[in-house]
Amino acid sequence: MSARTITVPTADHGDVQVTEPDWCTADHTGEAYREDIEHSGAVTYLVIPTECHGPAHALPVGFVWRPFSPTANQITAAIEMDEWHEFDPAGLHRAADALIEHAATLRVYARQLAAMQTHGGDPR
Repeated sequence: MSARTITVPTADHGDVQVTEPDWCTADHTGEAYREDIEHSGAVTYLVIPTECHGPAHALPVGFVWRPFSPTANQITAAIEMDEWHEFDPAGLHRAADALIEHAATLRVYARQLAAMQTHGGDPR
């Protein structure tokens, strides 16, 4: 992995130089405070076919790093939860199959995250 240095304007510390990892897709223009600077990566979804709504996106996972956070400044993987969908038995089997496939994605994220954290927060 590679990284570059960017400048993020903040209200409390002026222009802050920060290392931006190559996986970051965030727009850093709205981060008023240095502590709020957040790197976030592309999101991968578990996609479950539903009868009621078509493909439903669930359990989105992506990398997040808040390098100036006083409490959590390590790279982490964030997972979000969403709304309810109803399934018949066949639909529930399709959902289970999709979940198994998504588990493989979560394992890839876990390996990448472990590699990132072994570099002391440096994403390289």
